Amino acid sequence: MEEIKWMVDINLMGTFHLVKAALPAMKERTKETRLPASIAIMSSQAGQVGVYGYTAYSASKFALRGLGEALQHEVIADGIHVSLIFPPDTETPGFAEENKRRPELTNIIAGSSGGMKADVVATKALDGIKSGKFIVPCNFEGAMLAVATAGLSPQSSPLTAFLEVIGAGLMRFAAICFQFNWFSTIENWYAKNKKCA
Repeated sequence: MEEIKWMVDINLMGTFHLVKAALPAMKERTKETRLPASIAIMSSQAGQVGVYGYTAYSASKFALRGLGEALQHEVIADGIHVSLIFPPDTETPGFAEENKRRPELTNIIAGSSGGMKADVVATKALDGIKSGKFIVPCNFEGAMLAVATAGLSPQSSPLTAFLEVIGAGLMRFAAICFQFNWFSTIENWYAKNKKCA
């Protein structure tokens, strides 16, 4: 329980308080200059799909989506665009430390997608922010997750909206296949470890 409070305090409330502190000046600036502004919120692919071993982390990152969607509605009239960035595992010193502590099963499931270099994630994030995208995926899997989880998220590109509508059924099928594979992996891992105990 303490872990989820800590994660929510950092990932959700930290983001909320930062936005709340910066927003008045941003609104004033866009009013004076008539230039658009951007708010970037760093979520995670674990904020699009729950991953074994990331219960607290996923909960805090999923919450950022609700924050971002509601915030976009509240600031769009001020010329402020919100971008939600969904990177995969990213090769940073913090991630290296996390790998030492996360469960073996999490490494098996999450490790299948591979990580990205921090500078590549930063470039993808910046490109997405500059283009005014609400959802900013960082790799192909992230793009698939963006289509699969689009829901009622804002979409400024008619072409991307069309692709989301057309691809939704296919992405749901792919998601079911991934979930089946993950649940099989979990069952097999527990069965193997039960025999060893």
